[in-house]
Amino acid sequence: MTPEPVMAVHDWPSNAELIADCARLGYLHEDWLTLDPTYGMGTFWKVFRPRSLVAHDIDPAKAPDGALDVTYMAERHAAETFDAVVFDPPYKLNGTPTDTARYGVHVARTWAERKDLMGMGFFECVVVLKSGGYLLVKCQNQVCSGKVRWQTDWYARWARAAGLEKVDELHMLSYRPQPSGRRQVHARRNHSTMLVFRKP
Repeated sequence: MTPEPVMAVHDWPSNAELIADCARLGYLHEDWLTLDPTYGMGTFWKVFRPRSLVAHDIDPAKAPDGALDVTYMAERHAAETFDAVVFDPPYKLNGTPTDTARYGVHVARTWAERKDLMGMGFFECVVVLKSGGYLLVKCQNQVCSGKVRWQTDWYARWARAAGLEKVDELHMLSYRPQPSGRRQVHARRNHSTMLVFRKP
């Protein structure tokens, strides 16, 4: 029986199914040495999981292979080490800080500070990625401070600067209601994006 095609826009039940479809497309492989420097709760790997997954997080309690600051990975890993890297930084730009680290909003930061964090982490991922390897990045374009902050464009510029080739993007449908009492001035962003880059 022929499997259903992987669609560019889909309502995956969770990031785990999205990752599994990335593997179906050949962007991940069970035999590749794979790095997840932003492991968190490990939800990406509930359906598909490489045999050799190196899992870090800045929180030692969520880091099976030890705590790691994604903005400085050279302290733990040499250049050109991994066949694939999956980068899921705290990309939520706005909202009130909470006591949960799940979306990276337990620490108050401006949107520009979060952009800087994403950029520094991205370039560190490029360094530890082998030539010919794949870098998968989860992000979301968002309305913040009255303007659309185009995270997909940020990563495209960073990728060009790093010499990476963009090979795919998968859009995961989701829905959060328009905040009450606010005038809508941009289309509501109802999807996040998995960008796939290849290092030549």
